[in-house]
Amino acid sequence: MTLLVAATLMLVACEEVSLDERLTYIEPPEVGRAVLIEDYTGQYCVNCPRATDEIERLVEQYGDSVVIAVAIHSGPFSKFKGEPSPLYTEVGDQYFTKWNLSGQPVGLVDRLYGGMPLSYMDWGGGVNYEMSFKAPISFLTETFFDDESREASIQVQTIGLDTERVSGKLQVWLIEDSIDSFQSMPDGSVQEHYNHMHVFRASVNDPWGDDVTVNYGEVNVREYDITLDPSWVPEHCSVVTFLYDDNSVRQVSKTKLLKSN
Repeated sequence: MTLLVAATLMLVACEEVSLDERLTYIEPPEVGRAVLIEDYTGQYCVNCPRATDEIERLVEQYGDSVVIAVAIHSGPFSKFKGEPSPLYTEVGDQYFTKWNLSGQPVGLVDRLYGGMPLSYMDWGGGVNYEMSFKAPISFLTETFFDDESREASIQVQTIGLDTERVSGKLQVWLIEDSIDSFQSMPDGSVQEHYNHMHVFRASVNDPWGDDVTVNYGEVNVREYDITLDPSWVPEHCSVVTFLYDDNSVRQVSKTKLLKSN
């Protein structure tokens, strides 16, 4: 739908104002670029806390609305003797395989160059590069959580900001902060009460996203539902929304999961 706002109406006696005169077109505003870091990590990975430290540094430098990280527990260091760690997900492992990753920690920054894996030491350069581009779309994401049913309802509005049509896959993920669980550390020890942040919990929609196309000034609306696992703390959960194509992630946003009244 075209973005229109109602102009202020002046009441004039005995005079009718046509619809065209009451509505004024407003150009979509420029929106700052946010950057997605997919941190492929594992609880048995001794060097993965170093990658976490780098994410914290980047978030402190740019802000948590600009650098949006997701810790995806997957790959060989998320298992021990074939048994998955508590934060492992099968979907995360599918992503690990899809991007043909090896070694950990390793990550993708906005899936640059079609998903080229980067060492955590190169994430800062990737973030800086992506921030130099304008965002071709923006997201307005509204979330509601019902305590009784533990169901989250999510509405995503994708708004076209580019003068050309933008097409790609819309992806909606649920992440959780402040998870108390063990982590292998760089000094060889195991920290039993490590604070795991922005942990990938589930893909709310199809694990590979939904096809979305938006023109300049248009809004595409999608609605989703997900039932939270009993072990997930809703107050610590957020929804990460992004649109990607074959070359990169075009824009990403993060929205806290809010309880309905």
